[in-house]
Amino acid sequence: MLKFEELQLGQGWVADPNAPEPEVSVAGSSVNVCFRSSRPVHDKKPVGVLRALNLFSEAEPKLDNTWGTLSFIGCSRWRWDETNDHEWYKANGHGRYSGIAPRWGEFYELIGPDPTRDAVPWETIGADTADSRHFLYYFRDETLEFMAEEWSFLPNLTV
Repeated sequence: MLKFEELQLGQGWVADPNAPEPEVSVAGSSVNVCFRSSRPVHDKKPVGVLRALNLFSEAEPKLDNTWGTLSFIGCSRWRWDETNDHEWYKANGHGRYSGIAPRWGEFYELIGPDPTRDAVPWETIGADTADSRHFLYYFRDETLEFMAEEWSFLPNLTV
């Protein structure tokens, strides 16, 4: 049975929910996806009199916004699908994994037999290896999939 294991980019980073604007670049057997990302920034809570007077609102948390790069190392193939959030939520959505993936907009590793994995076209870099793993990231207007040995995420904090 196919299992979706949710992966975390680290330190609360996620793709920007509205306009991640992913860009893909290939360098040898590494594939990099650069996209807008964000994470909540937690301010220190006021203490003493200020807290008692409720001078600080706890409404919307502040976000730390930047670009980040998700790298897939030892990547043998990858694909870009135009499945979007509108298709995902339709009763008869066109996404291969709509209805079986836990949530939209998340980064997953797919584990187990997947009969539809090879039923779609892929950009091929080389042959899958015994260490190849299947990764899937649902962005707002596209889905990216990778067969790779490992992944890493690096936020660009200098933007």
